[in-house]
Order: sequence, then structure tokens, then C-alpha cells
Amino acid sequence: MEHKIDRLSELPEPLVEHILSFIPLKQILQLTMLSKTWQNVWTLFPILKFDQERGQRKREEFIYFVERTLLSRRRQKISIKRLELQILDIDDECYGVRVNRWIDYAIESNVKEFYICAWPLKYYKVTKSVLTAKSITELTLWGCNLESFHGHDINLSSLKKLVLGEVCNANDQIVKTLIAACLVVEEIEFARCDGLRNIHVSGLSKLMAIEVAFNFELHSLEIEASNLEFLHLKCLKSCQIYLLSCKNLKKLRLEYMMVTDKWLHDVLSKQPLIEILTLIDCDMLERIKISSDCMKRLTFYRCRKLVEVNIVTPNLHRLEYCGDPISFSSNTSTLLEVKLRFWSDHWIYGVEKIEFLSKLNHLKLVTWRAHRAKVF
Repeated sequence: MEHKIDRLSELPEPLVEHILSFIPLKQILQLTMLSKTWQNVWTLFPILKFDQERGQRKREEFIYFVERTLLSRRRQKISIKRLELQILDIDDECYGVRVNRWIDYAIESNVKEFYICAWPLKYYKVTKSVLTAKSITELTLWGCNLESFHGHDINLSSLKKLVLGEVCNANDQIVKTLIAACLVVEEIEFARCDGLRNIHVSGLSKLMAIEVAFNFELHSLEIEASNLEFLHLKCLKSCQIYLLSCKNLKKLRLEYMMVTDKWLHDVLSKQPLIEILTLIDCDMLERIKISSDCMKRLTFYRCRKLVEVNIVTPNLHRLEYCGDPISFSSNTSTLLEVKLRFWSDHWIYGVEKIEFLSKLNHLKLVTWRAHRAKVF
């Protein structure tokens, strides 16, 4: 009888852990039945992802399994690198208490990356122990209620990434206190935060990236971050934006923003190191002049009132444009890639407006698309 070789057990444990990090928990448990090595790895596996399914029976099974797994890790003093919890039907206090207990187990297991998404939105109140968890380096709260943050000390001394999405009770004072307590944070994201009207970011010497999106109540955003490299602003309709001492900014992405020609000109002149500029659906822009020695990539997409772009960018490598034909002028000779997409029926008349392309000798790729064109 031919002996069957367990090839799975021959894989090195670091490779097995890497493979398991991409697989849903249910499939991981099925795989552990195939190999003793995989069983052993799962016992110590540092990444836990729990995603609840709908139905009362599914809920009970989910609660039992999460409780057993996290309690076991805590008792065995096994560290957790990442914990993801996606919770459904968290609409009663009893369930919230259970979730808080799980999080406490994880914190006692020195969890580093913690992600929770709760549904229905805004019912789950985040446990107070999260506010002083020194082990956490990444914290993502989605659909949570920040009511427990009121009047409590916050000390997230190891936090490098903070994401707040679809949260309620995220008032200005809570966010101010939270930011002040994250002295080594490198990335911050605020998305659809209910109650947030003013954001002031300062005093964070290691901050490198900020994303603020769909905060419709936001009136003002003030950022003072000397090492900030990436800024992404999306759909802040009536927000005043102030960038102070952001001279290391390299990537700026604006989507659905009501910014003017003057505002953009002032930002670019005060942040001279910007290399990548992306403008999407910025409908107040009309005539833009961009003068920069550092600019390498420019993207204009559906800026509907835009009629003229003047580019003085001697080191520009890539240009992308989508919209009606407009007037382009440029003195650059370094362009390597150009992508153009016209929406107008009269796209052919746009050819003369971008005649500067004919003077370029180093182009490697030109993509030209017309939304509607006649075939003769």
C-alpha cells in the first residue's frame, strides 16, 4: 500500500502563518484537520478574524466560539498580533458586555492591531479599557459609539494608526483628547464621524498620513504636521481647510472638494515638495497654474468647470486627464506617460489644445479615449 506523504506538514511554520493570514477563520479550522503541523500553528496563530453570520443559531455559535478562543489565548498567555471583530445585531446591553469582555481578553493578550465593526451602527459603546491599552499599535473603530470616551483619561502610547469610521458621539473635545494622547501616531483617518465639527491636528511629530472623508458636519480642518507626507480629503462640502507647516507634503488627493483656484495655488506654493497631485470632481476649479520642480504626476478627473491648465513642471513624468477638452500648456519635456479621456461630442477640437504633446520626444505611452466619437 502506497504511503501518503503529508506535504502540508513539510511547510515551514512562518509560511503556514502567512497563508493562514489570508484565509477566513472557518476555512482555517477546516484546514487544521488536514495536518498536525497546521493544528499546532493554529494554536499559536497570532491573527484572529471573527465575522458573525446572521441568524439566532449562528449568533449563539459565534459567541461561544469567540469566547472560547480568546479565553484560551488569555489563559495560555499567547500574544495576539491582530484581532478583527465584525459583529451583527449588537442591539442589547448583554451582547455589548460580552464583546467588551472579549476585548479585555485580547488586551490582556497584548493585542497589537485591533479592528471592530459593529452593526447596527452606533449601538456598541467601546469599552474603556481600549483607551489605555498600551499594546495597541493600530486601532480601527467602525460603527461604534464613543460615549464611553467622555470624561476618561486616554493613553494610547504605542498607537501608530487610528481609524474612526461611522462613529457617533465623536465630538470635537473627544477627538482633540484622543489625538493628544497618540504621540507616536503615523496615520489618522476620520470617515463619516457623527458630531465632528472641528478638527485641529498638531503636536504629532511622527504623523505621515491623514485621510478625512464624508464628514458632512465638519466646518474646519486645521493641520499642523511638519512630517506629513500624504493628505487625502474627500467630500468636505463646506469645510475651511488650513495647512500649516506641512512643508514635507508629497502626495495631495482631493475628491469632491469645493476648493478654489486661489486656495489650490496657495497650498501648492506653501507645500513645494508635492510630487503627486490628484484632483477628482473638484467643480469650483476653473483655471489652474501649477509651477513646481518636484511635481512628477498630475491627475485631473471630471473637474467640470475646468477650462485651462498651465503646467510649469520640468520633472513631470505622468499626466492623466478626463473631462471635456480644455486648454493645456506646458514647458515640460520629461513626460513619459499621458492618458487622455474626453467626454464631449466635440472631442476632436481638443487636439489643438494639447499640441504641446507633439514636442515631446521621450513619451513611452499615450492613451487617448473618447466617450463618444463618430466613425467616418
